[in-house]
Amino acid sequence: MKKFSTIASALMLSLQAFLSIPLNVLAHESLSIQETTEQVEQSTETTESTEDSNDSSSESSTAESSESSTTSSSQSSAESSSSVTEPSESTTSSSQEPPKKEKPKVDIKQGVPQKEPAVEQRPQEVPTPQTIIDQEATVDLSRFVPSRSVTQNGAIHFEKDESVDSFIRKIGEPARKIGQEKGLYASVMIAQAILESASGQSQLAQAPNYNLFGIKGTHNGKSVSMATQEDLGNGTLYVTQAGFRVYENYEDCFNDYAILLKEGLTGDSNYYAGVWKSNAATYQEATKFLTGRYATDTHYNQKLNGLIETYDLTTYDKEIQGAPISAAGYKVPLNQYTISSPYGNRGSEFHRGLDMAANPGEPIHVSKKGRVTKAEYHYSWGNVVVIDHEDGMTTLYAHQQQYIVQPGDQVEQGQIIGYVGSTGNSTGSHLHFELCKDNSLSQSLLIDPQSVLFGN
Repeated sequence: MKKFSTIASALMLSLQAFLSIPLNVLAHESLSIQETTEQVEQSTETTESTEDSNDSSSESSTAESSESSTTSSSQSSAESSSSVTEPSESTTSSSQEPPKKEKPKVDIKQGVPQKEPAVEQRPQEVPTPQTIIDQEATVDLSRFVPSRSVTQNGAIHFEKDESVDSFIRKIGEPARKIGQEKGLYASVMIAQAILESASGQSQLAQAPNYNLFGIKGTHNGKSVSMATQEDLGNGTLYVTQAGFRVYENYEDCFNDYAILLKEGLTGDSNYYAGVWKSNAATYQEATKFLTGRYATDTHYNQKLNGLIETYDLTTYDKEIQGAPISAAGYKVPLNQYTISSPYGNRGSEFHRGLDMAANPGEPIHVSKKGRVTKAEYHYSWGNVVVIDHEDGMTTLYAHQQQYIVQPGDQVEQGQIIGYVGSTGNSTGSHLHFELCKDNSLSQSLLIDPQSVLFGN
């Protein structure tokens, strides 16, 4: 019994030992699994936390970026004076993407779009037609006419100005001559010249160009390049260089302008037919026809009419009869005069020519056809012109207020070469006229002008 008890105890101890080992192992393994599970769960939680944190950070970043972009865009749009609409991005894929517009440059410091510098687009040159007139007819009249007034009926009246009068004396006779030859109103052409050239003050109208009407192109192979304003066709003006015709003198200019009026434009030879004397009974009809056709100024005819009336320009529409031609073929150089001092001995001195007293500004006419050899200022003769004639004789015209010819000019009998004055060694307004047998002007070869001018 005691032995059985001992065996039973041993068996119990063995069983207990056997059972204790797996339980410990199992407990250890269970603990390891639990720890691993906890670690996995912790890792999962950490990952989820990290992902949540990242998602939160991403959402926060995206929201802030979107708000910042919206604010920046709003501020940029508000600060920019010219709002530029960016093209929306297309969601449709394409093998060839259309060229994107270049976004405005942004100043990083300011965050404001910078405007691209404007590129000036120069207008393309337009081929110049055969005859083009530079339209400056609406020039401000105050530049050359000091005072004007508008009457109740809309007519424009100008107060006389000496500078305009002086200009008219220079161009009046050439205009008269061409007007008679071409059947045009010289008065209208003179008034136009006053407007177009600012009474001869424009550089184009002065020597050596003599272009009174701003006609472009070349004349006998001559032209001058000058800056001029042009219209793009929408009222926008720009400055460009253009070639303008150059003339020998004012008569040459009037003749070329008269050809334009008589022959018209290419494709329309009757474009200016309304200004011809044969079609216009009065100068008023001619000026009215030019308005809107030659010049766009709606008051163009009123300005022309005002100048014609103020300066009595219709006198240039009439043909001058002049003095009769003598047996020797010479004419008296003045129409209105009084002989104030004859040729020959005058007290203790010898008077070389014939003095004819006249009002200042009285036109001086060529006594006989010839060629101008001198047109200058002389200390004694003042403004003087000398002309050689085909018969070998020479005439001299002294003390002029001004002369309007130059050496080398071919002049016709009766043509105006200057105006009576009192320049040089003179005590009053008069013309000193000399006649010499040759071009030496030697005293021994001088002839009494009265014997040639009034001889039968």
